[in-house]
Amino acid sequence: MVSINPESKSRAVNREVLSELIKLHGKTSLGGKLPAYDGRKSLYTAGSLPFESEEFSVTLVDPEKKDKEKAEREYKITILIAGRTDLYHLQQFLKGRQRDMPQETIQVLDVVLRESPSWNYVTVSRSFFSTTFGHRGDIGEGLECWRGYYQSLCPTQMGLSLNIDISATSFFKPVTVVQFVLEFLNLRDASRPLTDRDRVKIKKALRGVRVETNHQEDQIRRYKITGITPVPMSQLTFPVDERGTRMSVVQYFMQRYKYNLQYTSWPCLQSGSDARPVYLPMEACKIVEGQRYSKKLNDKQVTNILRATCQRPQQREQSIREMVLHNKYAEDKFAQEFGINVCSDLVSVPARVLPPPMLRYHDSGKEKTCVPSVGQWNMINKVGRPPSIEKAFTRFGVPALKNIPTIIFGADVTPPPPGEDSASSVAAVVASMDWPEIAKYRGLVSAQPHRQEIIEDLFSVTKDPQRGNVNGGMIRELLIAFRRKTGRRPERILFYRDGASEGQFSHVLLHEMDAIRKACASLEEGYMPPVTFVVVQKRHHTRLCPEVHGRRDMTDKSGNILPGTVVDLMICHPTEFDFYLCSHAGIQGTSRPTHYHVLYDENHFTADALQSLTNNLCYTYARCTRVVSVVPPAYYAHLAAFCVRYYVEGDRSNGGSTPGSSGQAAIAREGPVEVRQLPKIKDNVKDVMFYC
Repeated sequence: MVSINPESKSRAVNREVLSELIKLHGKTSLGGKLPAYDGRKSLYTAGSLPFESEEFSVTLVDPEKKDKEKAEREYKITILIAGRTDLYHLQQFLKGRQRDMPQETIQVLDVVLRESPSWNYVTVSRSFFSTTFGHRGDIGEGLECWRGYYQSLCPTQMGLSLNIDISATSFFKPVTVVQFVLEFLNLRDASRPLTDRDRVKIKKALRGVRVETNHQEDQIRRYKITGITPVPMSQLTFPVDERGTRMSVVQYFMQRYKYNLQYTSWPCLQSGSDARPVYLPMEACKIVEGQRYSKKLNDKQVTNILRATCQRPQQREQSIREMVLHNKYAEDKFAQEFGINVCSDLVSVPARVLPPPMLRYHDSGKEKTCVPSVGQWNMINKVGRPPSIEKAFTRFGVPALKNIPTIIFGADVTPPPPGEDSASSVAAVVASMDWPEIAKYRGLVSAQPHRQEIIEDLFSVTKDPQRGNVNGGMIRELLIAFRRKTGRRPERILFYRDGASEGQFSHVLLHEMDAIRKACASLEEGYMPPVTFVVVQKRHHTRLCPEVHGRRDMTDKSGNILPGTVVDLMICHPTEFDFYLCSHAGIQGTSRPTHYHVLYDENHFTADALQSLTNNLCYTYARCTRVVSVVPPAYYAHLAAFCVRYYVEGDRSNGGSTPGSSGQAAIAREGPVEVRQLPKIKDNVKDVMFYC
């Protein structure tokens, strides 16, 4: 374990401190070991250190500061032995002889393989970006797209596997702040004052961004933006001496630097604290290169970034191969230090293609059928009136669901957009209401604390002065609605849960299964239908490409694998029940399969049965005559949460409120934010799939 004093929140500064330690003392002070460091508290070595605890001292010099005394800063580094990792448990886990995953051991090896790129590239979560990886594309409004790669070490049935994929994300363009503002606000005339709304937008976009000044030829200083002044620069004054004599920023720059400021009708950037602010004219500042734009992109920017990075499967596979070769894992000194060998070849895995279901529809009271072709079907001229796709359903209910009343839930939590620190998360749950067809869903939504992943309102108990304890919650309400619609109580539950990451699996399962159990028990004593709990993951970096590109019996028109392709061997979890299903046909780029991870299964589905059921469900999506990539109940839950958030916040382009802008974000940082409850959905709307 490593502690650095004074403490820094910057991984880059921490790495620089540790690098200086190694330069001063060499590896001798660490017993000849080359350490791998995560930039925070953890440092790992291949073998024991010659001490249990040791303190070191280093001095860093800031080259941007003229004054030598102010430029030098001393750091105290304490290294304490916190534990030793045993690879034996990892070996037993990978062989299926131990169920508990040794997460810490895997994390150690992951940090080792991330050490070299962490020094050379811009790190964003598990991805690394650099302008050396390809052309940086302008995506509009002061932003550009950088290319990079994603890397993660994960346990699979083959052993430890390194997941590599091509990545891209948005960065601030390294331009003057004036140019950024002009592009960001789509302005042509910089002489016109900014409106209050424009000022709020700029404040929100630039908060936390680092800039460097250019008004002093012999000195470049860097600052972090904390805000925007409320008044234009022409009206902005500050005290210049102890007597309180005030001077305008415009006058100060002319007298001190002989710098004639031009954009005096615009506000200044503000750095430092409110008590001791530093005012920076926008025209004297340039945005430091390599800063990611972490807030929400608009539709045009998303389109531009997709256009710049879209690759067909053959191109993407080649790009991944080139990236692996570029990384030169065999020459990585940290991998060598820890005895890690990385194979540079892609893995060939066995796959199956599930057949499409037979679709039924009604025409003038008569039941007809059609068979999808490569993930789509055509209803033109097949019905006497415009179809209500909602009534189209498959025969997957025979025999999987027909004999036992089954309710299928979809659940998701949608966090607020990046940067909206005061907004609540929105949880949504939908449930099928038309067993055995399984095509119509009823949806409910609930607000919950900011970025909380566990769904709070699945089951609730409130106290009523007259009635005492009153049971409620979304699961209970949907179970009641199912019985009212079908005349049967559900005897089997299938719960598709979207939005949970691997680190949240046990937490989500524990709390939400408990809520499902309590909701059932509240309806009838002893009522405990078997539950299958499946996590649905779309945001991952596993890509499946055809073994032979261009073969029409193995690919669709886009060159992607065929719809219905499922993989449940080699790249899946060593001991748990999971599979990758690419249910949809490709349109452009490389198809992303959906990862289904079965956390709990009291219905004892075979792999084939659950995979086929999930694939068939993907043909029942109400919006289009195509098979979709995510199982519809999970898809509907995501849409419901998104729609409700949009309804509540209003159309921002028409002046709707923007949570998190202006003073709300400051309040959010000071303490917990009260959850703003959502308006109740009317009963007649609940029965309509309004999110479609």
